Amino acid sequence: MKTQIIQLEIHDDTLSVKDKMDWSQTPRVLLVWPERGKVFRNRLDLVLLERYCSAHGSQLALLTNDLKVKSQAEEAGIPVFHSRKTAQLQPWRKSFREFRRRDIEQQAAEPRDFDFFDREKEPRLKNIPVWGRIAIFTVGVIAVLVIAGLLLPSAEITIHKEETWVDLVIPVVANPEASEINISGIIPSREIVLLLEGEASRSASGQISIPSDYARGYVIFTNLTEDSFIIPVNTILSTGTEDPILFITLISGKTPEGGGEQISIRIKALEAGTSGNVDASQITRINQAFGADLSVDNPEPTSGGTDQYIPSPNQEDREKLSLSLTEELRNIALDQIKLQLSSEDILLGPDFSREEIIQEEFSPLAGSSGNALTLTRKARFSIFYVSGEELRTLALKAINARYAGDETEPISDSMTLTHLSSPKSRSDQSFGWDLGVEWKEIEVMPDHEIIQLVLGKNTADAEILLQESLDLKYPPVIKLFPGWWFRLPSLPFRINILQEGG
Repeated sequence: MKTQIIQLEIHDDTLSVKDKMDWSQTPRVLLVWPERGKVFRNRLDLVLLERYCSAHGSQLALLTNDLKVKSQAEEAGIPVFHSRKTAQLQPWRKSFREFRRRDIEQQAAEPRDFDFFDREKEPRLKNIPVWGRIAIFTVGVIAVLVIAGLLLPSAEITIHKEETWVDLVIPVVANPEASEINISGIIPSREIVLLLEGEASRSASGQISIPSDYARGYVIFTNLTEDSFIIPVNTILSTGTEDPILFITLISGKTPEGGGEQISIRIKALEAGTSGNVDASQITRINQAFGADLSVDNPEPTSGGTDQYIPSPNQEDREKLSLSLTEELRNIALDQIKLQLSSEDILLGPDFSREEIIQEEFSPLAGSSGNALTLTRKARFSIFYVSGEELRTLALKAINARYAGDETEPISDSMTLTHLSSPKSRSDQSFGWDLGVEWKEIEVMPDHEIIQLVLGKNTADAEILLQESLDLKYPPVIKLFPGWWFRLPSLPFRINILQEGG
């Protein structure tokens, strides 16, 4: 039998091999694997090539020594040969896939015992008598009505029960170290920290004096030796007090020879101001080298030294300005904090727990002149608060703890909180106060018990039975769906119970 031999290259894939097969006009195709390199070894690739050959009326075989390819080919039902001569002489076995396709074609060609689409056969229903058909139809209608009667109707029962007010006092302890809410009353406190800057000023109310004119006078030098001495201009003289006041001579002079001889010279205070006005006989020292040979004295007081007074902030101005700016920054801090809190949040204490001045500067400096005093300050404010939501959570926990296994239940929406005292600071940085809680409660009965009382009953009987059994002040309200239905459903899940306070 004629065979086409296709030599595979290491770069071939299924598409390139199919292209080579398209040129084949022989009933058998032999794929020869390259001696070196790897071509596709996937079993799926071999199955696809076998199907492609079969679709073109050819049979596929392989020529290879690759153990993996041989194993994949055997699983796919493709014959494998070791040489071209053997492939030419030996017969090729048919692939089990081809046999499987033939079996399916034969089974599809065989006539069927029953054809769902055979319209020539008469329906079996025609063999049933007329009275039987009527009975079957009647039973079907009754079954549909019974099912509809069970599933269609539904009911909603609203029971109004009398409400009772209940109150409770919780001793609350807000602690910054607490991490969660405890039913005993311990609740976490939160801290808000603000960094603010401010500036304030006020007019100066004090005064300071500044030197204006120099004091003047004259002194008499007395010669204590037989020699004559020249007293130069700007000779420095001083008082004999503990804090000496300095003077200088305005002109030069010369003492006569001989002990006890005198000379008078004009002097002026070295510094301006009233400090230079000294009494007579106060200027007694000569601060020069010849001071030991002469004596000096002012026979009359010096005069003419004056001071000028100008505005200057004093200590009282600084204290008042500091208090004013502190109050202003506190008010700003409180306003900003209130914007961050809800109406139910509680500030712990009217004042800030910590107020730290980071930077502060007065202008002008102390002792300096100025018509106004200005203060700039940077400060850190912090205050603790308690979340209103966490207070409500604490109250709900305390309420729910009272109703474990009880026949009454609280109406959570009716709960109100009242602070019976103001938060007071404790030694451990916590705050304590009494919290009043009020709420309404109603007696409750399990829904399934109520449903069992009224299953399948008409509306009037159900209302009377519920009012007597539950000792209701007001009759229950029963709504049926559809509205024309006359009896409560017989299935429990079709009845909805609403227990409300009233």
